Amino acid sequence: MKVILVLLLQCLTTFSSTGSRQNEEKTSTKEKLQPKNVEKKFVHKTILDKQSEYMLEWLPQEHNITFRITVNTLGYVGLGFSPSGGMDGADIIIAWVDDNTGLAKLTDRHGVGNHAPLVDRSQDVVLEWGRQNDTHTVIQFTRPWKSCDINDLTLGNDTVRVIWAYGAEDPQDNFQPQYHSLLRRGVRSLHLAEPAPDRSSLDGLKTWDLRADNLMLPEDDHTHYWCRIYRAPDLDRKHHMVALEPIIQPGNEPYVHHIVLYECHIPAHTADDTAAGATTADWFQRHVDQPGQPCYSPNMPAEWSFCLATNAWAWAVGSDGERLPEHTGMPLGEQWGGATYFMLETHYDNPAMHYPLRDSSGIRIYYTPELRQYDTGMLLVGSEVNFLQFIPPEQDLFTSLGHCTSECTQAGLPDSGIKIISGVLHSHLAGRKMRLRHVRRGVELPLILEDNQYDFNYQASRVPATETTVFRGDQLLLECGYSTKTRDQPTFGGLSTREEMCLAFILYYPRSALADCRSLPALHTLTSALGIQDIYGESFKRLVEFMQDIGGDVSAGSPAESTLSNLLKSLAAETGHEVPSIPSRSASSGPLTEADILAKPFYTVADPEPETPDPAGTNYRTMMMELLLQLRVRAPAALHNRTVAEVLSTINWRHRGGQIEDILMHGDHNSLCLAHGRHPLIPYQPVEYPQFKPLPDAAYDPVCAQQKDYGRGQTFLPLLNSSGLSIRSNYFNSFIIFIFFKYLFFLYR
Repeated sequence: MKVILVLLLQCLTTFSSTGSRQNEEKTSTKEKLQPKNVEKKFVHKTILDKQSEYMLEWLPQEHNITFRITVNTLGYVGLGFSPSGGMDGADIIIAWVDDNTGLAKLTDRHGVGNHAPLVDRSQDVVLEWGRQNDTHTVIQFTRPWKSCDINDLTLGNDTVRVIWAYGAEDPQDNFQPQYHSLLRRGVRSLHLAEPAPDRSSLDGLKTWDLRADNLMLPEDDHTHYWCRIYRAPDLDRKHHMVALEPIIQPGNEPYVHHIVLYECHIPAHTADDTAAGATTADWFQRHVDQPGQPCYSPNMPAEWSFCLATNAWAWAVGSDGERLPEHTGMPLGEQWGGATYFMLETHYDNPAMHYPLRDSSGIRIYYTPELRQYDTGMLLVGSEVNFLQFIPPEQDLFTSLGHCTSECTQAGLPDSGIKIISGVLHSHLAGRKMRLRHVRRGVELPLILEDNQYDFNYQASRVPATETTVFRGDQLLLECGYSTKTRDQPTFGGLSTREEMCLAFILYYPRSALADCRSLPALHTLTSALGIQDIYGESFKRLVEFMQDIGGDVSAGSPAESTLSNLLKSLAAETGHEVPSIPSRSASSGPLTEADILAKPFYTVADPEPETPDPAGTNYRTMMMELLLQLRVRAPAALHNRTVAEVLSTINWRHRGGQIEDILMHGDHNSLCLAHGRHPLIPYQPVEYPQFKPLPDAAYDPVCAQQKDYGRGQTFLPLLNSSGLSIRSNYFNSFIIFIFFKYLFFLYR
């Protein structure tokens, strides 16, 4: 009997010491969290609900992040971090102030399904203090960015879907929270790790508002792009633009998705070729004060395409705007290295097709005559926007690539390189992950931008974690991950939110010649990925010729128009479909550019076509896709005489998805490299995937690998009181002692 007692005591001692060592190891992996009943200076603040009842403040620190919640309730408050925006799998805290004792209490929990969240076995949150008055509850707590607990979500530079809720009563028995109503819960995407915003006063700066003029949105277009030309204020000397703020018409926040401001430049070689050496003003002044046109449509004037190569500012939903660092400014005025004419592109997203909708949203530019040290520029990188960006259906995660080549940066960047200020990552509804990689002389450098929880409805500007300089000869690779597991048809690149994009708008200094550095899989790369070796007829050959022309140095009188005509004629002959001819343009209507032609077959967003096609309103992009899908396969023999559409319908996408991804990423791409005004810096040419030594895999964490997987579930009640100390161990030790003495009683009764 004595032996049994000794063994039991030894087991108890061993288990206690083991748990103590594990806790010491865990504490050593992060900055020790100490309760501090002090108020901190928070740098971020947002209201999470429409009724302004729930305010969240937060303070990012090196190892930890501190939150303060202020809610109009005397019951419990909940805050969580969710991978999907729902309860299931979310990392949740529930906190309240006891009505009887006045003590604040907090539990670290996790969601399983849509049930009340379960308490974590490992409590990784420190309650610093809490209080309530007659109306509100205030809770302040700190948690590590990474706790190593399987039930906790790692926070960091990714977008975080913050879920929130609150109830009217404290949890029952200090444990079970009552169900919140539908009006007392919600979700909001936030970038918790963003640097403290610049709150310096903008007083004294000049302002310039660019807004839509009571624009009526179409009732039958779920994705609408509207473009309008603006002229900069008249200036007698150089000025710098230094800040941007969105002006969103109240009530239209769900519909205004992003706004891009482009600089409009007529290239010198094009101006010299036109009558009397026409200038940028000759082409764009006549469009100022006009209401605008649907972007990328046949009604968009040809010369507007010259604006598409140079982005000045970009705003997307979720952003409060942009302020340039105090040593940088964006030049205003063509005679001073910037632009005088601009095109504002506003993207409206109206999936429910609500009607009528009128909008007067836009942006406010702040500018000053007090010049700063450096001129800034905007660089567009990623994938060109057309159907050669191909994403199969039924994919959990499929990655597309846009490649900015070393040849392009060699031609377009200065010897001193450029320094990246910030960037906006942009894809559409299927987007899940994005990262911008940086390669120099065969070695990958730290990531410039990354978001592993991309949210289409939250696309705020990101500042690189470390200051990044891109030198001549460097390569940039933008990778975009998409989930199409609920789709049964391929997704192509395009303007519609049901199609996809893979873009990054990079703000940098000093301003350089390079404005647009993107790529697309070559046509033979795409056909190879689909298992097609050869196509009957000449249409694919004509398509390759056309792609070469639109990527080259095309101006008025170039062969691009004839290559497009040849392609359309070939498609008509080989499919038996009637193809409307390209509308002719008068000499006075403006230069026919490669971008204008590109807009027709690949970018056009037009109204549904009438039964009798109107050539002036023909959606060339839809038409060309339909005709290309009707071409017949010559080889291989297994696919002989099938149409391309029939080939797509027979592919086992789940089985072939990985192989298709590998070919499209690592096969030949065509490289686009443009200066301002769409002037090519190098020929539009095929390039191979670069060979380089990648960064080490960051997925394995040796610190967290030492931690035990506690698993899901709940076996005891861990609770943090207002002193910030865990009383979990007291419950557990009491349980062990109870079992021990009960066993003694059983032996000696």
